[in-house]
Amino acid sequence: MSYAVGCVPYLNAKPLVWSFAGEDSPVRVQFDVPSRLPKLLDDGQVQAILVSSIEALRRPRVADGVSISSFGEVLSVRLFSRVPFEQIRTLALDQSSMTSNALAQILLAEQHGCQPNTTALPPELATMLDTADAGVLIGDAGMRADGTGLHVMDLGAAWTELTGLPFVWALWVGGDGLDETLAGHLADAAPRALANLDTLLPTFAAESGFSEPLAHRYFTEVMDYEFGEAHREGLAAYAERLLKHGLVQEATIPQIVGNASLAR
Repeated sequence: MSYAVGCVPYLNAKPLVWSFAGEDSPVRVQFDVPSRLPKLLDDGQVQAILVSSIEALRRPRVADGVSISSFGEVLSVRLFSRVPFEQIRTLALDQSSMTSNALAQILLAEQHGCQPNTTALPPELATMLDTADAGVLIGDAGMRADGTGLHVMDLGAAWTELTGLPFVWALWVGGDGLDETLAGHLADAAPRALANLDTLLPTFAAESGFSEPLAHRYFTEVMDYEFGEAHREGLAAYAERLLKHGLVQEATIPQIVGNASLAR
């Protein structure tokens, strides 16, 4: 049986789909921006999509054994502020990530006692800081932004400092079409890619525009592609805080499909 999945075209997702590139692959990948992936799933064009954890908490199923997570520093999700964190009164949010935006507000409230007014803006740091005291940037923009002279918070590091847990940034989610076979394919993909990282790294780095040393550090020291017990605890802790701070009205831990975590 063949499957189709929807994936974001970003550096951190490349190991999750590299092994599906061949014509004989049982999984076909359709790339799109995060905002359009849910429609692919809802319209039945794909059986699973890679989405941020706040979206995963609205979906019925997630694949076991695979995520985009970090334990400590994440590098690509950062808050930049013109003032000390406890003095932030206005916060510009990156339009492309509800998960990171909500996490920033949780961390500011719990670690620094502030609840700034927020506004969503395109991910351009100078514009954000012309408009607000601080701004959140994710992905390639978050890694490239220059924080010289600013107060910079790595949201992954701050979360782990607060909770002692990894933060789950994204998961493969789906409905009935996300069965155990597809979940198995998805869970096996990252270990295969990382086993070939020396060969793949020049391509991954060139496609993203990052240096090979930075890309190597990102994949080997920063990114965590598993989804085990600690990750589940981290996801549950995030869901609890989303509700506590009134950032969502509903957050339900999805059914976990597959047994990859047990196999490892």
